[in-house]
Amino acid sequence: MLMLFGMSCVQAASRTFTVQGGRLVDASGRPFIIRGINNPHIWFGEKAFRALDDIRAIGANTVRIVWETRGAVDDLERVIRRCIDLQMIPMVELHDATGSPSAERLADMARWYATPAVSAMLRRYEKYLLLNIANEWGNHTVRTAQWLEGYRAAVAILRDAGYRTTLVVDASGYGQDMTPVLEGGRDLLAADPLHNLQFSVHMYGSWNDAEKIASQLSEAVRLELPLIVGEFGYNFREGRNNLGCRVDYAAILESCNQLGLGFMPWSWTGNNEENAWLDLVDSRDWKTPTAWGDSVLLGPGGIAQTAQTARVFGRASVRMKRNKSLKSQ
Repeated sequence: MLMLFGMSCVQAASRTFTVQGGRLVDASGRPFIIRGINNPHIWFGEKAFRALDDIRAIGANTVRIVWETRGAVDDLERVIRRCIDLQMIPMVELHDATGSPSAERLADMARWYATPAVSAMLRRYEKYLLLNIANEWGNHTVRTAQWLEGYRAAVAILRDAGYRTTLVVDASGYGQDMTPVLEGGRDLLAADPLHNLQFSVHMYGSWNDAEKIASQLSEAVRLELPLIVGEFGYNFREGRNNLGCRVDYAAILESCNQLGLGFMPWSWTGNNEENAWLDLVDSRDWKTPTAWGDSVLLGPGGIAQTAQTARVFGRASVRMKRNKSLKSQ
């Protein structure tokens, strides 16, 4: 029998996602490596919903559901159910507090998840669900102590509400500052009564150094901090873009593939004009890969080549092959 971090798969099986030895494990007790897509459901409704089939067709095993507290619970449930039907893990995230340094705004996000209507719905699907508490909470002034204090309170709210699944915690500095994760991640894990957190870093202009990508991801693994690259971009116009981004996306893929870490490029499509260079597919049809999409979705080390379906969907789950109707430009 396959042994997993010192225990059998049967022993490791849980009702939800867990983390063990710094790795994400699904409810079947099998390791799961995220190869997912950020998809803007709250802003584009039916277009984003219809895109789920095409996202699955390229092999993605996870969808980070971009959401806000103003969204209807029934609409969110419809997206979650469709992800599960397509054998993709739904990761819900709230965009309301992006960049806020206020611990109260972070707590507001946790309290939304804890409201009876939301909690009752989400916990029905908790076997398959990941909860990304708040997108990019914390601006560039938020340091480790403030990040740690804010997330201790938010995690406590969610655990008191009965959530048992893995909670995803973004780095500070609009998701780009790994320092609080490396300095305070183990303390935050210890503070969670279930010790069931995964950290997420977003890589744009603060990650233009490829050596930094490799060294800091490796350091997280050494510290046994469960980690994903939850958003990232690429070197567009040699950094002459609104984010000052010259990220070597191939270095991200290489490090994540070598270290067994998850990654989720931003984003399927629907970005505003100044961020349109980050569209993975053409916004006119929501399915034809752009040059960026062709590289990270279909290229070497990308999603189509490396994604494996979560075993929680059954022993017959296998990596899907890319739908040949999705042609690169």
